[in-house]
Amino acid sequence: MTERDSAAPAQVTPPVVPAPRPPSLPRPPLAATPLLVAAGLALAAHGLTVGTGGRFGLNVTLWVGLFVGAALTLAGRKGAVVSREGATLLALALAFALTFALWDLPPLFLLINVLALLLALVLGAAGLRFPGMGTASVGRLIGVASTGGLRFGYGPLALLERFPWARLKVREGRGAGRAGVGLLLTAPVLLVFGGLLAGADAGFARLASHLFDWRLDGFAETVFKLLGWGTFAGGLVYPALMALRPTLFPAQTQASWQRLGLIEVGVPLGSLGVLFVVFLGTQLPYFLSGTSLPEGLTFADYVRRGFTELLNVALLTLALLLGAHGVTREAERTRSGYRALNLAVLGPLALILLSAANRWRLYTLAYGLSEIRVLGAAFLIWLVLALGWLAWGLWRGDLQRFAYPALVAGFTVLLATTALSPGAVIARVNVNRQTAAVTNDLRRTPQQANVDELLRLGADAVPVVLGHLETLTRGCGFAEHCGNDRETVLRRLEDAYRGARDLRVWNASYARARTMTRTLSR
Repeated sequence: MTERDSAAPAQVTPPVVPAPRPPSLPRPPLAATPLLVAAGLALAAHGLTVGTGGRFGLNVTLWVGLFVGAALTLAGRKGAVVSREGATLLALALAFALTFALWDLPPLFLLINVLALLLALVLGAAGLRFPGMGTASVGRLIGVASTGGLRFGYGPLALLERFPWARLKVREGRGAGRAGVGLLLTAPVLLVFGGLLAGADAGFARLASHLFDWRLDGFAETVFKLLGWGTFAGGLVYPALMALRPTLFPAQTQASWQRLGLIEVGVPLGSLGVLFVVFLGTQLPYFLSGTSLPEGLTFADYVRRGFTELLNVALLTLALLLGAHGVTREAERTRSGYRALNLAVLGPLALILLSAANRWRLYTLAYGLSEIRVLGAAFLIWLVLALGWLAWGLWRGDLQRFAYPALVAGFTVLLATTALSPGAVIARVNVNRQTAAVTNDLRRTPQQANVDELLRLGADAVPVVLGHLETLTRGCGFAEHCGNDRETVLRRLEDAYRGARDLRVWNASYARARTMTRTLSR
């Protein structure tokens, strides 16, 4: 065996090939303006709300106006196109914010207006730089709203992460400038830790008070409030000025699964139409009788609960028709058979809505108005508008432009109802029913307006109460404890509207009620 044969072949180590990195998600470019805008809005919100006791008023209008103005101005920079739909939603948000300065809404109306304001802000901010919301589906709008809720969590962090911190470099040069930067960085450190130590030990607090007037009892509370407002502002500024898309959810594509034909969709829709016709047949005697109720049923069973359930039926039918349209083959959507099926459902449903309106009329004839009844009427009006728009889209075989107009219609109906001053309308109707001694087949005795309920409607009801004070109050004996005598009612009004509000929470209805109360008490 030779030396060459005995030599082992050298093993060649293959080069190490690094594993391919997964593609990184696209991120917005670095920008300082969004974070600065969010910080400014947070400071403005804190300044408009601190010391106001959590009241709403002109401060809501001013803050929303600041956000809308900044968003529209900055989103249109550098040739960017501002979406008409996004601008419209922000304008509606500003209109909702204006209601807080004009009317003193009852509690339930206030809650619904707050929710509508938040929804308009979220959707408007998300769609401000992205056209196409006008043709978005219902699911797409729900995805945008859901993403908006999530962005209150990560939006402020994204603003911090995409801030160009590397540009904040101290220029090399004179020592005085560098010392100034050091002092600037030292101040917050001493303020924070000095304040905490002063709160931990009274002796150190007395020592520090000789040098500085700390007054940091509410320092932690102020910091948390600023962080909260910063989170809220950042959650709106991020989608309006920095986000790369309006929603995290992918856009809907052509369905890969087999869509349904006319027979599969027609059986449930036709059955529902027959069910509606049978129900209407049982309601026909009560339509013809005017104000009579079915035998053995009370108002709670027939009117109040029935009205709510009929509205639920209409809302579910709207959702069902939207879903049926989505699963039906496109070729079937414009055929006469599919149109006839939709008509077989929507025709009886229109009469069911008429039955709901009749029940609402019966309830108001018997008991007058309330917050729930006014809201129920507004919801009924929106359902009629939405179903009418849906019927038109189904007839054309295209529901691409249904969701956004239906949303705007809902906002518009709520704004119009708010502009009617629901507190004043409810008080006026109920008091007039008492003064006119209204009776009918449903009410044998005149209605007595409750002063406590009227006062709970807010400042908008005060002019009605003061204008009918003699009718709404009664005399009270010396030893008798009354809750609705003239002196007690006036005292309650003076207590509620005694002091002038802070200008930041100014409200037109409150100012008018305060002026009238002071004039009457003199």
